[in-house]
Amino acid sequence: MGGRCCEFAAAGLSPIREPPLPPPVKPFDNASFAMLGFHYGFSGNVEAELGSSPAVSNPLASTYGFNLRSDIPIERFLVLGPLIQFGTWRPDQSPAPSRSYYVDIDLYIRGRIPITTKSTNFQVWAGVPIGVTFQLLGPEVPNTSDAGLGWNVGFLGGGAIHFTPKIGLFAEVGWMQHKVTHSGDPDSYYIRLAQWILNVGFVFAQ
Repeated sequence: MGGRCCEFAAAGLSPIREPPLPPPVKPFDNASFAMLGFHYGFSGNVEAELGSSPAVSNPLASTYGFNLRSDIPIERFLVLGPLIQFGTWRPDQSPAPSRSYYVDIDLYIRGRIPITTKSTNFQVWAGVPIGVTFQLLGPEVPNTSDAGLGWNVGFLGGGAIHFTPKIGLFAEVGWMQHKVTHSGDPDSYYIRLAQWILNVGFVFAQ
């Protein structure tokens, strides 16, 4: 071997080196995914309550927004990860009031079924997002803070189709509730949103 290396050196050539092996590819049912989606809330219901006064209920106009999430496989059929969601909403009234805004920071727990075929992979799931909500009111409420803090919870079901190992499309539908408190003087202001929602967008392998 030493003589052969000397021969290469004498000829001005470098020894042949084997290329490094490619990194191992995770099986589809054990892969992590990130999703970027458009968030749409169907007409629902909004309740507002000031202190101990009776709650006032109104129809809720359509909600618009987007969300971003990432999955961590725990088991083949169980994944969890963070979900960050932005939405803008208003009561369905005339004249239309200014829109309010919320940001959800959730833990999204999903049970899923990965399905592999020779050409395309799929997954279907059902899950529960739950977490905290930060809200900024559009319409001004006298003696009440525009910024509020609360919680949200929902139940969603959906699926994804993976056209390549790196990218695909997903869709999910479900129900979601937000309940937020805005501090005030002398009474706090409580808002509850309840509606059916639709999320559609892109899924990326991590």
